[in-house]
Amino acid sequence: MVRSIGIDPGDHTVKVVELDGSYRKTRLLRVHAVPLPFVQDVAARAAAVGAAAEEAIGQGMRGDVTVGHPCREAVLRSIELPFKGHDAIRKVIKAEIEGEIHSHVVDDMIVDFHEVGPGTAGGTRVLVASVPKEGLRIQLDALTDSGIEAETVDLDTMALWRAAHWAGAFEAEEDDAAAAETAGGDPVTAVVDLGARSVKVLLVEGEQLVDMRALRIGDDAVTDEIARRTGMAPDRAREAVRECLSSGRDQVVEVEDALPAPAGGAATGEGAVPTPAVLRKVTVACADVEAAQTGFLQRVARELTRYLTACGKSSRIRALWITGGAANAPGMKEMLGEVFGVESKPLDLLSKLNHDLDDDVVADLGPRLAVAIGLALAKFGGPEGMQLRQEDLVVTRGFERIKFPLAICCLVGWLALFVHGNKRAAELRNLELRIGSTYVDRSKPNAPIVFHGMVNRVLGTKWFEDKQHFSWARDRNKDYVYKDLVAELDSVDVHRRLQLIHDKLKLVADQKQKESGIYEDVSLESGLAVLVRYSEMLKSVHDALGRYLVPKLDLNMKPGSRRLEFTIAFRGDDFRPRMATLQQAIEAEYARPDSPFEKPPANRDGMPETKFSDSEQSGVPGAYFRVTMPIKDVFAPFGVSADGGAK
Repeated sequence: MVRSIGIDPGDHTVKVVELDGSYRKTRLLRVHAVPLPFVQDVAARAAAVGAAAEEAIGQGMRGDVTVGHPCREAVLRSIELPFKGHDAIRKVIKAEIEGEIHSHVVDDMIVDFHEVGPGTAGGTRVLVASVPKEGLRIQLDALTDSGIEAETVDLDTMALWRAAHWAGAFEAEEDDAAAAETAGGDPVTAVVDLGARSVKVLLVEGEQLVDMRALRIGDDAVTDEIARRTGMAPDRAREAVRECLSSGRDQVVEVEDALPAPAGGAATGEGAVPTPAVLRKVTVACADVEAAQTGFLQRVARELTRYLTACGKSSRIRALWITGGAANAPGMKEMLGEVFGVESKPLDLLSKLNHDLDDDVVADLGPRLAVAIGLALAKFGGPEGMQLRQEDLVVTRGFERIKFPLAICCLVGWLALFVHGNKRAAELRNLELRIGSTYVDRSKPNAPIVFHGMVNRVLGTKWFEDKQHFSWARDRNKDYVYKDLVAELDSVDVHRRLQLIHDKLKLVADQKQKESGIYEDVSLESGLAVLVRYSEMLKSVHDALGRYLVPKLDLNMKPGSRRLEFTIAFRGDDFRPRMATLQQAIEAEYARPDSPFEKPPANRDGMPETKFSDSEQSGVPGAYFRVTMPIKDVFAPFGVSADGGAK
């Protein structure tokens, strides 16, 4: 479940509440109220608020913290802007309100706004609150010193509106339509919070807040009057006024008189005997209190009447809800009924909350918790308030503290990366020009494709355009020619273009080698080397063979049918022994590892013999022998035997 904490600094009491649940199902977990001392110093009061909040949260409260700020310290103005849009309004609101504020410098204030409704000519009416930064900063620093980091600071009037909305104070009634038609507009609900130093007034049409005001007058006016007359301290005077109003009798109060400063030479250090305090009795007349109370009510009535007359909505008020510490003061409800023209109803929030508070606490704190509860409800939903933590008062956790320097570092890093990227891009463009990027002549869109750099030098000789030089049968019906190479070069990345030319040339070379049988690769022997090895073999047995004739020699280097076929003739009766010697030389050649020849299969015919007789001359017999020597597909060219044979 969501938990939230609302801190209302109040006038005389700091109220801290903890809620959990949701906006419609809310439970009050804890309430903490601490009286504040009567101090005039703003920093001392802020420190007291921080200490009270720290004490409350130290009792186990958990959740996001929302702090209230008194609306009496804000400057409220209603203006109309000629456009719509929350974001657009936020961009200009501070400049627009500057001319409406004369008591402060707007740059020293936090400015936020609430959209009231549509304006004339398609514009927007907004209610603007401007709060001096100094007071906000003092209170936030005091809370931070107490270990409390408030993410949100809202006006107490906006929290009061949210609390009344949550309690259902603005729900429509059956006679609202008739009342609206009679009054000439939508019915208005008024919410009044009566405090010690201010009276907060909200006017709501339907559920939309249309106006608010903080009157700088509260029931402290009665206390101040009695304190001035009797010379009592404000806290003692407040207690006496409360007793007089509740009992209707005069009150006798013992007051300590301030002693004069010691005469010169009197001991004031350690060991000095303390002077006993002088007490005097002061009678607080009930008649004086009632007179001061009546004067206070009359002043409030005048201020409220003046406000309602100025806003022009008094005739449309259909309901009045009251809350605050002075809501139950004598004569207050009657006075409010006369001013607003409707009977007042208490805004009882605790009756709608699940809680474990006893009846005495409910009676004492119930009317004073509306703002604190409204602040805590901000995390659960409902009407959106104002965020006063802006500009230099925004929350500054660890990341926020380094956010600006980090942004500067990121900007510098991005700039360095941008410069480096531009440099590398320029280097890449230059490299592509050197390799062979495509040249584009915009004035000739249909011109043939031309390349820069090394690709241009390779293709610029016109050698590739000749099909006798560059042509590759990639399928049965179509050859791969120069124009296909240019089109493919244009479609691939620049860095791959030279490699593509090399690959295509290799395909063309392989095809031509297969067709010719002549290979320039070191792993393939040439026909010349085969003939050299054949000659070496015959030369090695030349003496044993004697005279012989080779009338026919056929060399075939095509793959799959490589062979050397020759016919040799021997004349004389010893032609068979001489052929046997040649056969032994051939077998020895087959056995050599560097030989280009390989031994034929055993099932192949041997060396056919064809006899002849030289009968016309001498009648000497002889024979022709046809020899076929298969050639290996791969062999070392001009091996060791070739060198030896050359010697």
